[in-house]
Amino acid sequence: MSEQGGNGMKPGNGKNKTPRAQGAGGEAGQPAAGEAGQAAAGGPGSTGAERRAGPQAGVPGQRVRAGWGRYLVAPRPVGLLPGGVPPIEASTLFRLLEEDPEVEPVAQVRPPRSRGVGAIAEPHPACPPVAVVRMPQERARALAQNPQVVVEIDQPLSYTPTLSVGVGPAPMIDPMLAITLEEPEQLTLRVVGGDGEAVAGAHVWAIGTGGPVHGTTDPDGRLTLTLAADTPETLQALYVRPVAGYWPARTGTLQPANGQETVVRVQALSETFEGFPGKALTGWGVQAMRLHQIPPTYRGHGIRIALLDSGVNTAHPDLKDTVKHGHDFTSAQNDTWGLDACGHGTWCAGIIAAADNNAGIAGIAAEAEVHALKLFPGGHLSDLLEAVDYCITHTIDIAQISLAYPVRSQLAAWKLADAHAAGITIVAPAGDTAGPLTQPATLPGILAVGALAHTGTYPASNPLTGVQPPWPGPFPAPFTPTGPGVDLVAPGAAVITTSLGDGYTAVDGTAIAAAHVTGLAALLLAHHDHLRTQAVPRTAARADRLYLLMRTACRPLPGADPRLGAGIADAPTALGIPASWQQADQYTATGRRG
Repeated sequence: MSEQGGNGMKPGNGKNKTPRAQGAGGEAGQPAAGEAGQAAAGGPGSTGAERRAGPQAGVPGQRVRAGWGRYLVAPRPVGLLPGGVPPIEASTLFRLLEEDPEVEPVAQVRPPRSRGVGAIAEPHPACPPVAVVRMPQERARALAQNPQVVVEIDQPLSYTPTLSVGVGPAPMIDPMLAITLEEPEQLTLRVVGGDGEAVAGAHVWAIGTGGPVHGTTDPDGRLTLTLAADTPETLQALYVRPVAGYWPARTGTLQPANGQETVVRVQALSETFEGFPGKALTGWGVQAMRLHQIPPTYRGHGIRIALLDSGVNTAHPDLKDTVKHGHDFTSAQNDTWGLDACGHGTWCAGIIAAADNNAGIAGIAAEAEVHALKLFPGGHLSDLLEAVDYCITHTIDIAQISLAYPVRSQLAAWKLADAHAAGITIVAPAGDTAGPLTQPATLPGILAVGALAHTGTYPASNPLTGVQPPWPGPFPAPFTPTGPGVDLVAPGAAVITTSLGDGYTAVDGTAIAAAHVTGLAALLLAHHDHLRTQAVPRTAARADRLYLLMRTACRPLPGADPRLGAGIADAPTALGIPASWQQADQYTATGRRG
C-alpha cells in the first residue's frame, strides 16, 4: 500500500495481519512480542509518560484488559533494514498506530534536538523515535513480523534479584506445592537496640521452609508475623533491617517461649563508631579505595551527575544543599523527585555527594551537581529512555543507572549509545544476582561494577558473618555477579551512608559499589589533566578515556576470580596523585575511624 510508505502493513482492523511466526521479534536477542503474557508490564502500573499522554490514559476500563500489554514501537533504522525493504517515517508509523482501533497510544519518546549537547548525536541518533502503546498480544506479535518496525515489551524497571538467604540454601518453593496450615500460626517479636529502646519501622523477614514472610515494626518496635506454611520452630532464620541508626542483624533458629514475644536486639552504629554521627566518619570503602589520600581540594566541583534511581530524600541535612535538580518520570507531579519511596537513591546520593559538614559522612565528590531522576517504583523501559534523553539535554557528565530490566532491549542499547556519543559516562551496578550480569550492565560502553566486602567491617550479628572467608581482608560480596563482564569492583557491603529521615544506615549492593565508582569518576572529570570538562570536548572519546583510566588504575586483588574484574578502583593512581599524598592509613578490623 503505497499510501503507507510501501510497508505492507495496515494496523487498522487487523484483517491484513501477517500470519504468525514463532519467536517473532524486532532484533536478535530482544523479546518477541508474543512473550508479553510472561514479561509485559502492560498491566496496572502507570507511569509519568502515561499520565502525560492525554485523555485516553484516563478513560475508565482501559488500564486493565485481558491479553493486552504495553509495547514500544519504533521504525527500524535504515541501515538495519533488509535489502529492498523501504524505511517508514516515524510520523507515518505513529499515525497508523493512532488510527488502529486495536492500539491505544500512551506516549512518545523522541530524540532530543534543541537543548544541551544532544546535537552531538544528531542528526542521526542511533535510537529512533519510539511510540509507547497498549495493544493485544496477538496484534503485537503480528506487528513485530513487519521488517520496517521494531516492537519490544515496555518492561518494568526494578532492582535485581538477590541471593538466597537462610541457613544454607533456602530455595523458594512453588506456592502451589506449599503445605499450608489450617490455622496459620503467629510469631510476635520486638526489635530493640542495645539499651532496650524500641526500633520502629524495621523491616523483618522470617525465612522458613515455605519461603520468607515480611513485615515492619510498629512505633513500639513490635511486629506479629502470620506463618501460613511454617511454625516458629521450623523457621531457619530471622533477618532484621532497620531503616536508620542500626546495623542489619540475622538470628539463627528462634527460641519462642509459649506464645511470648521474641526479643531481637540490633546494634547501634554509634556503638561501633565512637561519637558517630556527631563525629565525622571515614568509611572502610573510602579507605579501601584510598580516597582519603587525595588532596582535600578534589571535590568534583562543576561535574553534573544523574542518579537514575528511586529519587533522593532531599530533606536529609547532608543532601538538601547538594541535590537541587531532578525529574520524576513516574508521576505527573515533577516535584516528587525529592521524595524517596525506598531509600535506594538516597543511599547512593550520600556516597557520591553528601555534604562535608564535619558530621555524619562526606560524599566522595561533595561539590558535584546531582540530578535525581526518579524511575522507581512504577517506572518502565520507556521512562528509562526519557531519562537518558534528560541526561543528554541537561549536559550530564556521569549517569548512574541503578535500575535494571529483565530482557535485553535493542532500543535501550541504541539510546545509551546516543548518550555515549554525547560524552556521557555511564556507570551501572553489575547486579545483585550472584550469577549473570543484569541489563544494562552487559552493554558495551557501560562501566559494570561488582561489589567487595571486607572481613571485620561489620558486627557479629550482621548477615555477612555467615559468608565471610576464614582469612582477613577483602572478598567478593556473596551477591556480586560471577561474570564474565564485570569491569571493576568497589566497596559494596557494610557501607555507611545517608538514609530516609535524617540519619544514617548500613547498606549492601552492587549499586552501592557503583556509587563509589561514580564519585571517583566525577573527581577524574573535574581534576584529571586529560579529562577536565573545560579542557576536553564532550565526545565518546572522553567517556572512553575515562573508562580506560578507571580500569588501568585498578589495584588487582589476590586470585584469578572473574567476579573481581580488573580489581578495586584506586583513587591516587587514577588521579596521578604524587607519592607524598599516599599515606599508609589502614582501616581497622572493627571499621572504626574518625
